[in-house]
Amino acid sequence: MSAAALPLDDSPGSPWLVIPPPVRAVFDILLEAGTPLAASAFGAPRLGVKCGCNDAFIVQPQGERHGDAAPSEDVVRVRTAGGAHAARAGVVERAILRPLVRGETLERWRSPAPEWIVWPHGPRDASGDHPLTTLPAHAAAWLAPWRHRLAARSDARGRGPWWQLFRTESADPTGPRVVWSDIGRTPRAAVLPAGDATVALNTCYVVRAPSLADACGLAALLNSPVAAAWLNVLAEPAHGGYRRYLGWTVSLLPVPADWARAREILAPLAERGAAGDRVSAAALRPAALAAYAVSRAVVEPLLAWAAA
Repeated sequence: MSAAALPLDDSPGSPWLVIPPPVRAVFDILLEAGTPLAASAFGAPRLGVKCGCNDAFIVQPQGERHGDAAPSEDVVRVRTAGGAHAARAGVVERAILRPLVRGETLERWRSPAPEWIVWPHGPRDASGDHPLTTLPAHAAAWLAPWRHRLAARSDARGRGPWWQLFRTESADPTGPRVVWSDIGRTPRAAVLPAGDATVALNTCYVVRAPSLADACGLAALLNSPVAAAWLNVLAEPAHGGYRRYLGWTVSLLPVPADWARAREILAPLAERGAAGDRVSAAALRPAALAAYAVSRAVVEPLLAWAAA
């Protein structure tokens, strides 16, 4: 193929797509069959929350109530979730804990949230999330051993309390969200309904959805072999055959032009997956093709290249 056909587009620094011409032709067909995700009603993806010290903020629950706590104190036993240091146990107020999902624990369709994150922020308002001005007693005691390390985090830049978290926009639970792992052999996406307080760590990306049906439709599309094949043309390679599904990569995924029709096709599959049913690639592939209004024969060169 000609050198002029290698770049993704004519923008400065555009990545080269080093793929056979028939594969590039299918890639472009799908690109023209929709609107890039970032330019759609979903908007641009956001990186998950950054804490800068997993040992301090990520915990695993060990019980409902600490035996030495007063009956009026709603606290739970916790321990560190692992890492380079020895496990530490303690208690933290329930009100300051939120479920957590990391890229490595995220499953398709559902977020198991086996861990919690200490969330030292108040209710979200029109200007965003704000760190608490003071910490509850147990949370303060839990975070105290890491105080100097937390104060030295590069994101802090000497502003705000030492216990704050960063890039918290993706944790807003007021509307439905779609979350996916930043690395994998294929994309893994799950739906977080409105009101689900789960926080996605910065090994995930998150996009807000106009409605739960829209979130389900997008999750089904991301989990489909068609989207995986298209994204794997762009996604940066990682060790062992894995790919990086970064925000800029997934933001280019074409959302089918007739999204209302595509949503009707795709959303029921995500609803089945969230209910615990097994939704196979054999079911997702034709649904995604129908959503894009293209045939299997047209897309076959891309699917075959991705499977090779």
